[in-house]
Amino acid sequence: MGSTISIGKKKIGDKFPPFIIAEIGQSHQGNLNKALRYINQLSKTGVDAIKFQTHIASEESTLNEPFRVKLKKKFKSRFHYWKSTEFTTNEWRKISDYCNRKKIIFLSSPFSEKAVDLLNNLKMPAWKIASGEFFSKKLIQKIIMTRKPLLISTGMSTYKDINELIKKLRFKKIKYLLFQCTSDYPSKKENIGLNVIRDFKKRFKCPAGLSDHSGNLMCLLSAIANGSNIIECHVQLGNKNNPDFTSSISIKNLKFLVDFKNYFFEIKNLDVDKNVLIKSVKKNKRLFSKSLAPKKNMFKGQTIKSSDLTEKKPGDGIKLSDKRKILGKKLTKDIKYNELFKPLHFN
Repeated sequence: MGSTISIGKKKIGDKFPPFIIAEIGQSHQGNLNKALRYINQLSKTGVDAIKFQTHIASEESTLNEPFRVKLKKKFKSRFHYWKSTEFTTNEWRKISDYCNRKKIIFLSSPFSEKAVDLLNNLKMPAWKIASGEFFSKKLIQKIIMTRKPLLISTGMSTYKDINELIKKLRFKKIKYLLFQCTSDYPSKKENIGLNVIRDFKKRFKCPAGLSDHSGNLMCLLSAIANGSNIIECHVQLGNKNNPDFTSSISIKNLKFLVDFKNYFFEIKNLDVDKNVLIKSVKKNKRLFSKSLAPKKNMFKGQTIKSSDLTEKKPGDGIKLSDKRKILGKKLTKDIKYNELFKPLHFN
């Protein structure tokens, strides 16, 4: 239905297993050692990529920016919160290099043009566009100039908004995919919108998936079963003073998600021929099906009537469909209620 795009050596599309992104967000609190520890933990789950957010407070925020979630730790403003979570260019390089060492794709959403430059210098293979940055025209234009694929969240965008951006990307021949996303934390079940994923694939001829804020494993499994090519989900990493904590899943559930997507992709592509399959279970068919048997003990000389017959396992005796062969016949030997009728009972 949709096309295929590549991120590093990984391909994303209907012919490939769903691509899983574990979102760290600001769980690291600006602590490099924490960030590296989280990468190590998440790399053991089998996810395809780990995603950060590259915030540079002076380039993206002001003292007037309000908090989305009230945090336990007091900050003068959200500007100061972003400032507290910043990494230096050298620290970002260490994070990127560590992801490479762990054989996991490094991604980070930029929130300013300066962040785009920083991440581009790290040779990040694709761009994740956060829902709020969808409308940052200068930032998007700068990203387009890198010619790398765009992974676009649409949590605040109408179909008209999306169509305008896609037209621009197609004109520039830039690869892209779309995330159905609900910018509500945590997202309610009735607002997830799995139908939108199917619609994106059909309408925009591209891979599509879910950027989740429900914090519910069942939602993510449903999205994969619904045909999502890609999943992005926040992961709980022990920091409850994180605005995304209630919208995140545990590492244990993340591992289950990865195992499920691999199993589901494998089994959904294992087509069987029903007629051939039945032949392969012929032995079991005899074991589990039934044959004609007497309802009660019967004796030599009795004439078989329809009211005498019932069906019991196994299925290697006389079939119900062949009952006319024995109706009206006289038994030539006794038969017990727990035996099957055989030709020898009529010889």
